[in-house]
Amino acid sequence: MVETERPQYYENTLTPLPINPATLIETLRELREAVYNGAELVHTNEPIPDKWSAGGMFKHFPGVALAFLRLDYQSSVLANQKATSSEFRQYALQRIPSGLPDMPLLPSRLSPAGSLSPMTAVTLHILSAVAESNWGSEAKPSLTPENITCLHDAVNLALNNEAIVPHGEHRMGGDEMLYGRAGLLWLLLNVRAHRFNDKTEAALASVLDMVPQLVRVIVEAGREGSKDYVQKHGKKEAHPLMYAWMEGHYGFGAAHGITGILPILLSCNDEEISEYMPEIGETITALCKLCTESNGHLPMTLPPRGPKKPSELVQFCHGSPGILLLLGTALQNDRLTRAYWHPTWDQTLYQATCRTWEEGILSKGGSLCHGISGNAWPWLLLHDAFEYHSRSINDARRGYFQRTQDSSQPDDNLSQKLTSDFFLSRALAFMLHAFETRPYNTAPGTSGRDYRTPDDPYSLFEGLAGNVCAWAESCAVIQARLRKTMLSEEGVSVEDDSMFQQAMRCRLGFPLIGGNGVRGVL
Repeated sequence: MVETERPQYYENTLTPLPINPATLIETLRELREAVYNGAELVHTNEPIPDKWSAGGMFKHFPGVALAFLRLDYQSSVLANQKATSSEFRQYALQRIPSGLPDMPLLPSRLSPAGSLSPMTAVTLHILSAVAESNWGSEAKPSLTPENITCLHDAVNLALNNEAIVPHGEHRMGGDEMLYGRAGLLWLLLNVRAHRFNDKTEAALASVLDMVPQLVRVIVEAGREGSKDYVQKHGKKEAHPLMYAWMEGHYGFGAAHGITGILPILLSCNDEEISEYMPEIGETITALCKLCTESNGHLPMTLPPRGPKKPSELVQFCHGSPGILLLLGTALQNDRLTRAYWHPTWDQTLYQATCRTWEEGILSKGGSLCHGISGNAWPWLLLHDAFEYHSRSINDARRGYFQRTQDSSQPDDNLSQKLTSDFFLSRALAFMLHAFETRPYNTAPGTSGRDYRTPDDPYSLFEGLAGNVCAWAESCAVIQARLRKTMLSEEGVSVEDDSMFQQAMRCRLGFPLIGGNGVRGVL
């Protein structure tokens, strides 16, 4: 079948998974098996490099190395006799060449996610040093002066960047996750999550001390984008913070726009973002209104770029999963939620989930960027928000109507639908269905749908490595949920249980964006 014959998405005939201990235990078993089988396929089929190339983590071998580092960190929730943590670590370290690539730092290539940047190598060197110390439990690792100098140079370059930067033959926004300053900020937050030896800590101090300045310039770029939009298009559709994707077009997808930038900002320390909380909260509400006006679809850009598509994209890089990821992050920030929750947040959660459920079985397959597992991952974040922050969310709903004296009444019917089970049941149905996609499943006739083989079939954002990370994350979410259920039946507090806390620490969030706080594993 030629590419043009595939639809954008297939009709969803799946059933949300029943959420009960028996189903969760069986699903956990299936996902663990898929993690190990998928990891072996990736290791076998993705060549081990002998030097750095021009590729970043998004769809080249560095992303495969990151995937194996994540699996190494999560090994406690992946208990299986087929492999051990040390094997995952070995697979990762084999894919991290020494030294740095011979290429300059560019204003448009500051994130480790994108290509043509030494930041990818720096990131993997740092994470590998921590992994080799058993994630800091055995010794405080050291970093080379070369890596620290490159970090310092990147931050200085970022602080002097314009909001729009040259990017090959184009001019693009300089703050997105994929290539811009938000990706660099996420790297710094992950470095800061670890403890190093005294010499390294002293050398890193001047770099990490610039985090508040980096946050400031990212926020100021969003303000500048908003002003520019108002000047050109008026106030009607403007948001407090707006970030250009292509010059003149303000993006909303997670890879290229604000739904990827704001989750990273929300991962900073409270004191680093407290003065920006009003703008962040009001921007989230504006994005939700934009989404509900499109019946749960999130437009690619404002103003629209190019001819109108027959149907909106529903994928991580452009589409409704981005707003779900942002809300999954925001609702776990109790301070933000209580102060800035708005009824459109609930409306967007429901509508965007419906659109993703209906239109998210993409013919492109199972990838993170534009595939089934990437569409499912934000529901894992939302499960955690409603399972572990429900009191804060309910307080925010009541507080909104008391504070605003809104004459309308809370939509109890809608709020009752939005439960942790609502999101987890859909996430796991998608995750299990991703078993049918290539290259994990290449057997003829085993799937009723013709899924495309990715261009980079074993990569992190376009291929199997990303699916494996999504399945591993699902294991952490399920294990924590099962443990909480068991402890509740025994009348034991989860706060005092080491197994529950360990499972919670293994929820790493979406690669290169997060969503569950900073774990130090990018």
